[in-house]
Amino acid sequence: MTSTTYTAGTLLVSSSTAKNLDFFDLRSGRKLGTITDLLAEPHEIAYDAGRRRAYIAHTYRHGVYDQDVPKSHEITVVNVDDRAVESVIDIAPYHAPHDVEYDPELDLIITGVENLAGRRGVVLINATTHEIEAGIATDARNCHWLALVPGRKVYVTHKEAPIISVIDLVGRRLEGSIEVPGGAEEIDAAPEGDFVYAVTPRMPVEVDLASGHFFRPEPQPGDPVPRIVKIDVETNAVIDEIQFGNHQMGIRAGCDGRVYASSMNNRVRPGPEADLSALPRTDGVLNILDATDMSLVGTVTVDALPMTIRVSPDNATAWVASLATGRVAVVDVAGRRRIADLDNNAGGSYGGTHGMVLVP
Repeated sequence: MTSTTYTAGTLLVSSSTAKNLDFFDLRSGRKLGTITDLLAEPHEIAYDAGRRRAYIAHTYRHGVYDQDVPKSHEITVVNVDDRAVESVIDIAPYHAPHDVEYDPELDLIITGVENLAGRRGVVLINATTHEIEAGIATDARNCHWLALVPGRKVYVTHKEAPIISVIDLVGRRLEGSIEVPGGAEEIDAAPEGDFVYAVTPRMPVEVDLASGHFFRPEPQPGDPVPRIVKIDVETNAVIDEIQFGNHQMGIRAGCDGRVYASSMNNRVRPGPEADLSALPRTDGVLNILDATDMSLVGTVTVDALPMTIRVSPDNATAWVASLATGRVAVVDVAGRRRIADLDNNAGGSYGGTHGMVLVP
């Protein structure tokens, strides 16, 4: 990767399949170091600026969502300056934490867990003692993605469940829910704390891990229209939306009303005679939105199976993780072009690159 003028700092990138954590210099793209042999499977990452610590959620021992696979129950604490694992928080009897956030105002590590033995919902962890302070149950069985409004609320999507749950972090209660027919994928809060953006409905998919392909079924009459909805934090009401011709997956709200969404752009599964291992992957897409009027202002082609997105505070650069290739696409937002790639776990049929966090 060539030198450029990114914001100074470090990008942390994890692969769920390689069980690693890479540290990349944001200015040069140079890999500064790697933590290997993390617990399976590292997913999302949160950053605690005061302690200079990263928190990594581990969801499964192997496999993907909605499979009958062993569930993980840990959050790894990483010292970002030493580039080393400092400790592991065991959240049992809660299992399968997918997303994780850190609330600096309440000093809480927050994660959402799947239903196991009747326990489900959002788990609040004391960031000093690493003890579980509360478990707040949701009506939906699985909690998948989180959007944090620090000191106030966390919004939760549940994949197939047709609601977004709203958790009051101060009162430690389920505040309410927002209807999203067909369920929802990732959700994120604007840095200003006034709006939340959610991808809906859940992306229909048939996963073939052996070949590294995610296939989509043929659309059916009556299927919910793929949308990104804009939610007012004060009222919990959907106040605007943008519709798409294809399903979106990941989302990131940047500063000043800019929103970024990833589309896997999956193909329909071919007939049984097809050699899936030789089948070319379909490129993914990064969509760039102006949230003031929920309009599409640009698109950039990225690697197959894009999911997690991170963006610099000035909206100049976006980073898009590819589950398929194990790479991170570096995108010049103003130029609407992909300018470089970062190798996290390139090679193989399924790279698993997933969690990312920016460390100033």
